[in-house]
Amino acid sequence: MNTDPFTKTIFEAFVDAIIPPAPPHSQNLGNIQYISASDLLIHEYIIWTLDHSISLLKNTNYSLSRQTAELLELAARQLVLNSWNTQPLDHNKIPNHVVFSAITPEDRLRSITLLEQLTINPAYLPYPFNQNPRSILPVIDVINRLAMFGFYSEWSGYGTTRLNPPNSRNLESFPIGWIQVKYPGPSKGYHALRGYLVDMFID
Repeated sequence: MNTDPFTKTIFEAFVDAIIPPAPPHSQNLGNIQYISASDLLIHEYIIWTLDHSISLLKNTNYSLSRQTAELLELAARQLVLNSWNTQPLDHNKIPNHVVFSAITPEDRLRSITLLEQLTINPAYLPYPFNQNPRSILPVIDVINRLAMFGFYSEWSGYGTTRLNPPNSRNLESFPIGWIQVKYPGPSKGYHALRGYLVDMFID
């Protein structure tokens, strides 16, 4: 996956804000609970899914991950411009000129709230969001969900095959998220609803 440095930096910062390292949990529950979304490369999961499974940018040369990264950066800059960030920003220490990754995780989440409230001037939005600002809401919802899905799914277990097409991925290790929640893995013996024991319903 040849992701540009800007997009990679943005989504690394995004997943770090959503599921950060958890030192207190590691002290109480073991080192396995310390692991963050960044440690499991969940940013790659989000980028891959945006570019391969979301149909917002059909038949274009645009990358949805790149456009979404620009959206997040715009929100962070808006936050700082209005002095709404809770911690001061050292403009001499902005990695790769990416403000979103330079502000605190709490301020990253605060900047995302600006997007959810649609308070960003539509004239500054990147394509395709400038065409339909309301498309921001489902995309923000998707990336929030993907951070959680990626962390607690089998993604981390795919190892070197994680960026292959889904049918070409293989579990190379037991997924970290499964270990954390004590999920023993798929089994045909699990109880599941298979229907109701009736031939027909009567109103």
